[in-house]
Amino acid sequence: MRSYIVLILFLLFAYKGFARNYSSNFTNELSQQLTFTSAGTDVLTIPTNQSLGKFTPLTGNVSQMKYFYETLSNLRNKPLRIAHYGDSLILGDIITDYLREKLQQRFGGQGVGMLNIISDDNRMRVTTIHSYSEDWEYYSFLTRNPNQLPLGISGALAIPKAGSWVKYEANSIYKSSSSFNVVKIYYSSADYNSTIQYSVDNAAMTKQKLIASNGVQELVIKAKGNSKTFYMQFLSGKSPLFYGVSLESSGGGVYVDNFPMRGNSGSSLADISEELLEQFNKNLHYDLIILSYGANVSSPNKGIFTVYENKMVNVIKKYQKAFPNTSFLLVSSTDRTQKIGTRFVTNPDVLILLETQKRIAEKTGITFWDLSQMMGGRDSMDDWVNASPPLALKDYAHFTSLGGSKVAGFLFDALMDSYSKFKN
Repeated sequence: MRSYIVLILFLLFAYKGFARNYSSNFTNELSQQLTFTSAGTDVLTIPTNQSLGKFTPLTGNVSQMKYFYETLSNLRNKPLRIAHYGDSLILGDIITDYLREKLQQRFGGQGVGMLNIISDDNRMRVTTIHSYSEDWEYYSFLTRNPNQLPLGISGALAIPKAGSWVKYEANSIYKSSSSFNVVKIYYSSADYNSTIQYSVDNAAMTKQKLIASNGVQELVIKAKGNSKTFYMQFLSGKSPLFYGVSLESSGGGVYVDNFPMRGNSGSSLADISEELLEQFNKNLHYDLIILSYGANVSSPNKGIFTVYENKMVNVIKKYQKAFPNTSFLLVSSTDRTQKIGTRFVTNPDVLILLETQKRIAEKTGITFWDLSQMMGGRDSMDDWVNASPPLALKDYAHFTSLGGSKVAGFLFDALMDSYSKFKN
């Protein structure tokens, strides 16, 4: 009996160690795969297997993309904003970074957009060097939230102590991330004594009292052109709830906010209150919301796909109500493979999931883009993993930085193809 108990304890600790190591190994492998280029360089010019990937048009209710395309046609001094939600597929700004670059190259804009105060992918994100003190209280979909604090637009918030600080440094891997000249800080629950200080490009500190309000507030700081760093520190007063900092440029252009959630199916978006979403909509005015999920939906119990379908339909309808003049695009799951003998073949769950996601788009009246089909359909993930250089990691589930750029390039082409038809 004693030996049996010892065996159980050993297996339990071994499992916990495996889980920790898997997460760490995924982060390390992805970090090693990141491809650095100089500002303005199109990463897809790096030699790769050009036979992989194919143009795949938008399907579903493409007409509701009108909100996005109408703003795109009339940018001038009016900015256009995109929220890109997803699971670990977009951790580290992957896919989002190159989509942002392509859109800003064509339509203008400068800056990476919204960034969390605390991030679990800051080691992986190469578009921004992000550091912060360790004394912030952090809550998100991935943590416990015992006091049911209102999570922000990214599904996270951070609460400072006196002296808590955060710093962002623009990185020149892409032109779109290389500089900014406007900083926007989003927060709530400050009082009349809540005070921060900030510095742009290591200049002298500027003190700023925050607005006392329970609603979401936006503090706009104008910087000089081509600014590189922003530092903020909380000094005193009631500790506000900080939802994030956005690095942008003045005037028009396109901004793409990257909101990854490791291990999430997308259903956790239901935890953001509709009231808070509406408040963020007043400040951020999203013209397009992209939903990239599916990597965490898999089960031998086929009923789980019905549960997932119902939850995501409710999430999208909630967002449609909070963002009434916004287009929505659901990006399908990637191809995911499993090893059968010596071959890596598509997991049957992926085929069920793809049909489920098509129904979600149909039931909510939104647009659909089949990422799996773009990759090459069944069994295609194996080709992406074994491409030279690799376009996907050896977990057969996630893209390398180069692979993510390739995906973003095809997504951009699909958006522009649909946009050209809209204009005509």
